[in-house]
Amino acid sequence: MIYTLESECAVLKVDTFACEIASFRRKDKDIEYMWNGDPAYWANRNPLLFPHVTAPSNKILNFKGQDYKVNNHGFPRKSEFTFVEQKKDMLHFMLKDDEKTLKEYPYHFELHVFYTLKQNEVFIDYEVINKEEGKLYFGFGQHPAFNCPLDKDKKFDDYFVEFEKEDVEGSRLNLSYELFEKYPTYVINHPLSRVFTLSDGENKVVMKTDEKYKIFALWSPHAPFVCLEPWVNRIEPEDVSTPFEERDNVVLDQGETYHIAYSFAII
Repeated sequence: MIYTLESECAVLKVDTFACEIASFRRKDKDIEYMWNGDPAYWANRNPLLFPHVTAPSNKILNFKGQDYKVNNHGFPRKSEFTFVEQKKDMLHFMLKDDEKTLKEYPYHFELHVFYTLKQNEVFIDYEVINKEEGKLYFGFGQHPAFNCPLDKDKKFDDYFVEFEKEDVEGSRLNLSYELFEKYPTYVINHPLSRVFTLSDGENKVVMKTDEKYKIFALWSPHAPFVCLEPWVNRIEPEDVSTPFEERDNVVLDQGETYHIAYSFAII
């Protein structure tokens, strides 16, 4: 089901399936900023990555001493979220463990997602609550896909990403399909930047990230979109043997809550 938030200058639509943004538009521009999930290229739109970012190449993870078959980036991208409440400028959704999630992640949790629309900027806040009788281990990341080009009269390689700090030479990365042929996923570990701007010089998406995000990645599968992806951590695909609890994870004690957030404005 689709839920809508509207400000003076923008309209945001969020789908309960995968808790993804279905549309984000300004009222003064004929531009859809979000990728539409066309399965000819990539059926997702802006999935939440939990309880792991990427996956081992064999798609098997060892939890609590047992092997489990997993999907790349976890299960929220294939899950129906529960709508909790709507206020004037905020939507609240929740996902918790059930029979389906326990088949690939044997932990009890609640995952809450809050979308808040302020003018032309959406703030996305997350809470993970440990419902285990013990520690909870997980990874976390974002995978939003933005139309590229935004302007129908421009091309993919008219676009670039500006970094707040010099995480790339000159603080600017020019986009091209050749870049993603060379680097299928362009990864920056421990970026200094907290602000990343997708731009054609006129139309922009300005992303701001929490300091808990330790990795920034870009991805495009030779398609009319680009993903700007802040991650907390990730699994190296070639590591098929390390038990999940021994990997680089967020660890919560029983009853604890993990908070993290990011935002992006459409200009």
